[in-house]
Amino acid sequence: MKKTRVALIGCGRVARVHADALVALDETELVAVVDIKPDRAEAFSQHYGVKAYTDYRDVLELPNVDAVQIATPHYNHAEIAIAALKAGKDVLTEKPMAISVPDMEAMIQTAKDTKRTLGVIFQNRYNDASQAVKQVIEEGKLGAINGTRAIITWRRTDEYYSESDWKGTWDKEGGGVLIDQAIHTIDLMQWLVGEVDYLEARYDTRAHDQIDVDDVAEAHIVFKNGAIGCLYASCNYSYDAPIFLEIHGEKGIAHIIGDRAIITIGNKTMTVEQQPDETTGLRYWGFSHKRQIRDHYRAVQAGKKPFIDGKAGKTAVDMVLAMYESSRRQTPVYFPYVPGAPSCKKHRGGCCGR
Repeated sequence: MKKTRVALIGCGRVARVHADALVALDETELVAVVDIKPDRAEAFSQHYGVKAYTDYRDVLELPNVDAVQIATPHYNHAEIAIAALKAGKDVLTEKPMAISVPDMEAMIQTAKDTKRTLGVIFQNRYNDASQAVKQVIEEGKLGAINGTRAIITWRRTDEYYSESDWKGTWDKEGGGVLIDQAIHTIDLMQWLVGEVDYLEARYDTRAHDQIDVDDVAEAHIVFKNGAIGCLYASCNYSYDAPIFLEIHGEKGIAHIIGDRAIITIGNKTMTVEQQPDETTGLRYWGFSHKRQIRDHYRAVQAGKKPFIDGKAGKTAVDMVLAMYESSRRQTPVYFPYVPGAPSCKKHRGGCCGR
């Protein structure tokens, strides 16, 4: 099998998961690592036996790099992705793909113009629990979806923010608990239930004096199929509790609790447990990076659109950005999301300037 030669840009917290997958998979070869902090880049270089760089632009000039994977702070995903696409490289970026709608649209358009592939990491769609719930929905076993609710209660200490030069900032992280911790569950919610009609949300900063981004948020979401959604997210809890996502249908109900799905239809209940990774033996919420990375590069090598391309990766970010705007304006926000658009559905086209 011909391997896709990948440069990993960013050697921070999540990058080890990316690098381990790129090394383990038959579809990929890790050929370079990049980080603006030389010690981080060198540590990865020594561990994985590849050359280190401190400027991502250097690897874009290398003929032995077919693709880049981006695991940098949120604010420069768009800049790096667009430069890589223009350099003829395929791109797979961590979530969120960007922190503004114009940047996401520019990334998608650049991929189209350059005829290169843009993918976005939302690995939890690949979890066994998520796949099981998706299957029963698509098979009609839950019937029409009436409602969905999600609860994310994790712990992020003061040190989590103070030890970072970008976490907990609007300009670099793009927000707080919604765009960083809750976005994976928000993505699962919309993927399982369908398109959003409108939402209304509120956020606050309640337990961290050194930040002004959201550490708690709630949202009321109405989907185009009539389903009602409720979301609560906080990073002020005492530990990282398992995420809770419920899908309530007219014929049954499904719960994702951490890495387990519990699906009840009529008087029958089935439980789907996450299967451990075949290499490491690990299983945990969010462990499916390797599954998505494998699937992404198989699609690239076959000349097909990846399962989670730029358009698919944009939807959850749109929801998060709409939640922030709704809270600031104290109004509902209608979809498709256009920043600053009228908040009244009747006046969605701006006929009266509301």
